[in-house]
Amino acid sequence: RDRETERERDRDRDRETVTVKLICTFRGTVTHGLALEIGETVQILEKCQGVWFSLFFSQGIFPTSYVHLKKATGKINKHVGIYDAVCAALVALFLWQTVSLSLSLSRCNNENEWYQIHENIIRKSSTKYTAPSTNYGLIISLQLLRGEMEQIRRENPMIFNRGVALTRKLGFPDVIMPGDIRNDLYLTLERGDFERGGKSVQKNIEVTVYVLYADGEILKDCISLGSGEPHISEHRSFVLYHNNNPRWSEVVKLPIPIDCFRGSHLRFEFRHCSTKDKGEKKLFGFAFTPLMREDGTTLSDESHELFVYKCDENATFSNHALYLGLPCCKEDFNGCPNIPSSLIFQRSTKETLWISTQLSSTKLTQNVDLLALLKWKAHPDRVMDILGRLRHVSGEEIVKFLQDILDTLFSILDDNTDKYGPLVFQSLVFIINLLRDSKYYHFCPIMDTYIQKHFAGALAYKELIRCLKWYMDRSAEVVRQNHIQEAMRALEYLLKFIIQSRILYSRATCGMEEEQFRASIQELFQSIRFVLSLDSRSSETLVFTQAALLNSFPAIFDELLQMFTVQEVAEFVRGTLGSMPSTVHIGQSMDVVKLQSIARTVDSRLFSFPESRRILLPVVLHHIHLHLRQQKELLICSGILSSIFSIIKTSSLDTPVQEEVEMMVESLLDVLLQTLLAIMTKSQSQEAVRGHRCPQCTAEITVWNSYFSLTVLYISQPSLQLENTTPAKRKNVLDKYGDMRAMMAYELFSMWQKLGENKIHFIPGMIGPFLGVTLVPQGEVRNIMIPIFHDMMDWEQRKNGNFKQVEAELIDKLDSLVSEGKGDENYRELFSLTQLFGPYPSLLEKIEQETWRETGISFVTSVTRLMERLLDYRDCMKGDETENKKIGCTVNLLNFYKSEINKEEMYIRYIHKLCDMHLQAENYTEAAFTLLLYWELLHWEERPLREFLHYPAQSEWHRKEGLSRKVIHYFNKGKCWEYGVPLCRELAFQYETLYDYQSLSWIRKMEAAYYDSIMEQQRLEPEFFRVGFYGRKFPFFLRNKEFVCRGHDYERLEAFQQRMLGEFPQAIAMQHPNQPDEAILQCDAQYLQIYAVTPVPENVQILQMDRVPDRIKSFYRVNNVRRFRYDRPFHKGSKDRENEFKSLWIERTTLILTLPLPGISRWFEVDKRELVEVSPLENAIYVVENKNHELRTLISQYQHKQLHGNINLLSMCLNGVIDAAVNGGIARYQEAFFDKEYISSHPEDTEKITALKDLMQEQVYILGVGLAVHDKLVHPEMRPLHKKLIDQFQMMRSSLYVSDFFSIL
Repeated sequence: RDRETERERDRDRDRETVTVKLICTFRGTVTHGLALEIGETVQILEKCQGVWFSLFFSQGIFPTSYVHLKKATGKINKHVGIYDAVCAALVALFLWQTVSLSLSLSRCNNENEWYQIHENIIRKSSTKYTAPSTNYGLIISLQLLRGEMEQIRRENPMIFNRGVALTRKLGFPDVIMPGDIRNDLYLTLERGDFERGGKSVQKNIEVTVYVLYADGEILKDCISLGSGEPHISEHRSFVLYHNNNPRWSEVVKLPIPIDCFRGSHLRFEFRHCSTKDKGEKKLFGFAFTPLMREDGTTLSDESHELFVYKCDENATFSNHALYLGLPCCKEDFNGCPNIPSSLIFQRSTKETLWISTQLSSTKLTQNVDLLALLKWKAHPDRVMDILGRLRHVSGEEIVKFLQDILDTLFSILDDNTDKYGPLVFQSLVFIINLLRDSKYYHFCPIMDTYIQKHFAGALAYKELIRCLKWYMDRSAEVVRQNHIQEAMRALEYLLKFIIQSRILYSRATCGMEEEQFRASIQELFQSIRFVLSLDSRSSETLVFTQAALLNSFPAIFDELLQMFTVQEVAEFVRGTLGSMPSTVHIGQSMDVVKLQSIARTVDSRLFSFPESRRILLPVVLHHIHLHLRQQKELLICSGILSSIFSIIKTSSLDTPVQEEVEMMVESLLDVLLQTLLAIMTKSQSQEAVRGHRCPQCTAEITVWNSYFSLTVLYISQPSLQLENTTPAKRKNVLDKYGDMRAMMAYELFSMWQKLGENKIHFIPGMIGPFLGVTLVPQGEVRNIMIPIFHDMMDWEQRKNGNFKQVEAELIDKLDSLVSEGKGDENYRELFSLTQLFGPYPSLLEKIEQETWRETGISFVTSVTRLMERLLDYRDCMKGDETENKKIGCTVNLLNFYKSEINKEEMYIRYIHKLCDMHLQAENYTEAAFTLLLYWELLHWEERPLREFLHYPAQSEWHRKEGLSRKVIHYFNKGKCWEYGVPLCRELAFQYETLYDYQSLSWIRKMEAAYYDSIMEQQRLEPEFFRVGFYGRKFPFFLRNKEFVCRGHDYERLEAFQQRMLGEFPQAIAMQHPNQPDEAILQCDAQYLQIYAVTPVPENVQILQMDRVPDRIKSFYRVNNVRRFRYDRPFHKGSKDRENEFKSLWIERTTLILTLPLPGISRWFEVDKRELVEVSPLENAIYVVENKNHELRTLISQYQHKQLHGNINLLSMCLNGVIDAAVNGGIARYQEAFFDKEYISSHPEDTEKITALKDLMQEQVYILGVGLAVHDKLVHPEMRPLHKKLIDQFQMMRSSLYVSDFFSIL
């Protein structure tokens, strides 16, 4: 194009300005980032300066470098000229959101290099393009959508309603579904070589591309320049200035209809564009190429060198036959070398055009053999040869035309079954085995879809059965069995074709020839049994044939079930499995294949039916018995037995399985016992060698262990738990058999007593199983088992001088068992109650008689208290309880593990459980404090720590560092930055000690960001509520206790009361704040007593400093607080009716908590109460002082413009104080306490009266400042209110200074 025109266009574009969003990476290398959770949103406040950086992010939820989004205004071209190229960076898309991506613009220094601009940028050939400028850029938005197209359309209607263009892959996707028809030819204009033509300068060449039909007409709308663009009838290339060897590399798509493809051709016309006359373009040559060759194949996917023929503007192309008979390329020229020179168009021997093509078609092919197959009717005499050459067709072509090939094969089969049947069968086997290749395995669903919806060969089943049977029958005769093995591998899909064909035939003929079909299947299975019964020990090829058949065999069961009953299919399978040799000496590999086939049979749907399982089970057990007896392939046998047990157990819920169980016992009991004994003997011998213990002793201990384990299983089996049965059934069982659990428990106890000194060998191994027996909800069983624990404690005390092992194991198992939901209410007093049954004394009674009774009693007491908490924890977790209950119960248990039992590992486990609960409830501050408990247990040392919970094996230093980061992150989310700052300093000290300046820089910036947040972000002051839980119906950790709770944001007393009553729907709300009496504490009910309390700050010094901003003071008023106050007004003595302030006393209750809020919970228990009475004068001082503070804070916020716009809040506050002072308020205080009579009668209050006077004067001064601020900000319409406030303020001030007290002073 003309350069002057291009320059003018550039100038016009430079005048336009658009606003875009730029995405830049953080400057510098950052190795540590925020601890993020999936789905969280992060606001990053780091400033980004300097030029743009590369946007190549590593894949993940969040980029590895910080990202800063800002708005920037710059002059940016709306349209990219031919000299500009967009260099797109690769970005890992977030799976759930749109990602905005900044693309830099690069300018090509030489337009002749345009065709490879992207390669130059990738190779960083900076001399061939100009580096990006900060004034140029392009923003695109990417969104990743997953799923099928129809699903995406349904889920995202707004996207598709905006006219989104659908772009298909250049080439084929991994899977081509039937019905997915496509016919696209991609054409690339690569380059050309042209003569100068006697001119002094080179040409400006433009290429015009046309698609023409067989009759010479131009095909309309058959050229696409890009998705979403309208199709056009011709394409004009861009023009390179004065270049006889242009390189374009332009790609266009030619969506040519399939019926127009044959006979069509492409024509390329070449014109010289004059730089003098803008509209003059002179035709000087053309090239062409047919789209389809004479043999019916399309243009091959490669580069083509086309001949250029000379012509001029007067040349006519109306008779396309004049040039179509000419050779278009070297291949055509070799076919017709003698071209007469008298033709209109003469070839320019020194000029050529290079193009490349790529075909993406489901109906057209470039393979001659495949085309011959698809069009076999054109050459019926060559069908045998065509079918034989199918194996030479590439797999990509076959899967691409899979449906058409299958349709063709069955069409040939229908044409002449006797003649073509075997060859069609071989071709079908070849295709089925091709799909078994891992490269094409994902096309199997397409084959399934074809069989179910598109297959129409109703007569095919006869020939397929005949051929399959013929192959099997020849397996004993043929030496080379490759073709037989291929047929065996294809057995599954051959059966699918056979069954579907028979179904189609049956529908068409109303079930004719049913008996013949069944007979043919019977004969087919006879052939299968024949193959498997052959002795393969002398023939390696036969082994492979049998293995292929056994591998495919279990896959045909589901197909057979479509035509036969469950019992009939089971008989087929039983006969087949029974035909296998009953020996395990046929070769180890064959044994494995045989057992694997049996295992797949057991795992199949057929085996899940009880009626088929009874038929199949004997033959399956027979083969397992053989292998177990010979101690062969035990691992596979155990897997099969495990599957059988699992299936029988599942079936036992619906159908009786006694017959199957008896069958297994009769078949396998003896051989299983022999196998177990052999394994035990072998392992015991190995243990004896390692431990220098006699094998006989080891065997005895193993037998005893087995006995105890079997006894425990017997007592715990579900069928003996009579509590879960109906009363009638329970009575019948007890009358007939008695409680067999108690009987077995007596036997267990008796055998335990016979161990004598050998009891020590079963400690602590049997603690868990015996404790499991005590979970049986039967009192007598529990009473029998409890003394065993005394024996364990006693024997360990004798051996080690303590019973730490018993203690540790008992606590661990209790926690594990109860957390799994086991145990009942009576389990709380398992070890401490006096026994109810039997001659055995209680555990406490036995311990009291021992020399170690103090430690024993302490242990039993601790375990009893632990069980109370564990059962509460279990009830909360098991029931549909609220998060608050679960958190409170977990806190209770966590504190118990720390303070009473000192089990550090259990303590840490519950720390993380509590943290997860807080995170789920979005209590981020509490989650941070909870993790701090674990943080405090760690030290800054390099001691290696093992893998634990979700922590990897790492040093103690690194684990504490990771915890620090996570705690800091949670404090940030909870907006408690003041708690995060000390941790930042702690980390900074560690990094500075190690000279890790990179991490030090990061943590210092984090600390600075926290200070900014403290000063800039708004935080709400929470309200606090005192809650009393009274009555025996409350859980143990709440019963008859009082707590102070930190409310949620915006939560007031009424909302909190409703929330608590919702969590305890059976509770009764108490309407008074008085302490409950003993009757309420001991009643079987729930009473809630709730009222608001005021925090009493610990750090008063900060609150009294004038220069500290109110945002900082606000934090210390409501955080790190242990003391809370509640005031109850009352009149001491007779009430003064003229001025009630004279007799108005305050009962001030101060609640002191066990721990300060916030902490590891949103509520903590009240540790003690303090009660004081505040005199009327002291109360007046307190009220005025608080009001002064409130006024001072509000006025300061308006003075420093922290509150903008609406001044209603200031107006109301000033009006409330001034109006109250005029109509009462502090005027009442004057009457009450500035009276001469009061002053003379209370000389001890002189200092307090003076303090009150000073506070009143201070209030007058504050009000004056507030009115001055109000005067500056008040809206003109509110001037009358301001004037009223001024007048009332004058009255208030004058009333104060004319009082007798002020005059006296």
